[in-house]
Amino acid sequence: MKLPSLLQTSAVRLALKYTLLYTLVLGIALAALFWSSSRYVDAQLEADMEEELSSLAQIFDSGGAERLVEAVSGSAEDALDESRFYLLVTKEGRTLTGNLTKWPDEEAVISFAGEVHNIWLDENILPGNLYKDDAYLPAIAREFPDGSRLLLVRGVEQDNVLREVSEYLLESMAAVVFFALLMGVTLGWTILRRMNTIGRTASEIMAGDLSQRIPVSRRNDEFDTLAQRLNDMLERIEEVLAGMREVTDNVAHDLRSPITRIRNRMEVTLLERRDEAEYRAVMEQTIKDADSMVKTFNAILQTAQANAGTIRADLLPVDLSMLVREMGELYTPVAEEAGLTLHIEFGEPITVPGNRDLLAQAIGNLLDNAVKYTPRGGRLYLELIPGDTAVDVVVEDSGPGIPEKERHRVKQRFVRLDTVRQAAGNGLGLSLVDAIARQHGATLLFEDNQPGLRAVIRFRQVRGADTGPIS
Repeated sequence: MKLPSLLQTSAVRLALKYTLLYTLVLGIALAALFWSSSRYVDAQLEADMEEELSSLAQIFDSGGAERLVEAVSGSAEDALDESRFYLLVTKEGRTLTGNLTKWPDEEAVISFAGEVHNIWLDENILPGNLYKDDAYLPAIAREFPDGSRLLLVRGVEQDNVLREVSEYLLESMAAVVFFALLMGVTLGWTILRRMNTIGRTASEIMAGDLSQRIPVSRRNDEFDTLAQRLNDMLERIEEVLAGMREVTDNVAHDLRSPITRIRNRMEVTLLERRDEAEYRAVMEQTIKDADSMVKTFNAILQTAQANAGTIRADLLPVDLSMLVREMGELYTPVAEEAGLTLHIEFGEPITVPGNRDLLAQAIGNLLDNAVKYTPRGGRLYLELIPGDTAVDVVVEDSGPGIPEKERHRVKQRFVRLDTVRQAAGNGLGLSLVDAIARQHGATLLFEDNQPGLRAVIRFRQVRGADTGPIS
């Protein structure tokens, strides 16, 4: 995996941005903490040194030089562990007492005004091995009336501890920054790897292999959800393309025969002179074939419009009870002419949102099929059956029915079963009913009527005459 591609992922970019912001904010906070702590420590140290020097000066004022020597000697004996250093010298520079070896060379830097200053102390001035090199330490001095001078020096252990803590915090911050960047790179690599998998699948699909699908892992994360949605979309696209190919093949097959008949009929008619009655018969048959082709194209167009959802703007309240009664009355003469009996059952008014003309066409298509495929003497039923959660518009016949394994396939366009191919039709009726049902939020179901077929259009959101919506 290439580094430029990894750096272009949103996870790595976000990790870099937030890490930089975190480092900046934390660095400013640590600097402010170190500065304020250092100022506080220095202020406390200066106050302690000034207070101790003032106490020693009071001893000199009350007890003289001898009493001061005793006090300084007592303080210097137990002060090494605390890094407190003393030196009391005479006017001539001779050491009287203290734990420093001699007066510092930077005498001009030492202030005798009772203020604390930082001075350089050579390693040979400091006692023992406390400091292996020269040290820059805070000091305060006082000169007494007899010419003697007192020097107080303090170690910087508190500053060293503060510095060590600051260094530890900086190291911790560096570790946090490192792990944040590592986490960002890891997330970026994971995301890029998953996206590359999707990209490879998309490339194979664009190359023409529509059977490819995006791998779905067992983690069930957002990438798996996206992959599943894309796979569902690809499945639907493959079904649509397969349907388009099937429609193209079926249209070519179903239209080739009437077009060929028209051409052959016209050609034969023109071979020799005929009387007017023969010409009229040929023209009537030609018109009948043309009407059949127009009907096929209209059915294709209506199915496409229903599938596209262009009827949603025309959805108005439709009384299913009234519609079932009207369709039953319309098809009763048709059924009687075919030697069939049509029974109609409808109850209280039940309203659904929909397009009345399209719903009438869907019910009409089911009745057409029932009349067409039911032998003479058979019985048909058109019923409106309300339920607790849905309402069914049912068309039952006593014909040959549809095998269970074929019930899903007959909803596709131009599909005709072998047992009914001798009957007139183009295989578009049930596909149009299914499209209209789906656009109305309904479902087209086929059940066994023993014998015959029971076709059901099931609506799930309906309104009764005196009740609210059934959910």
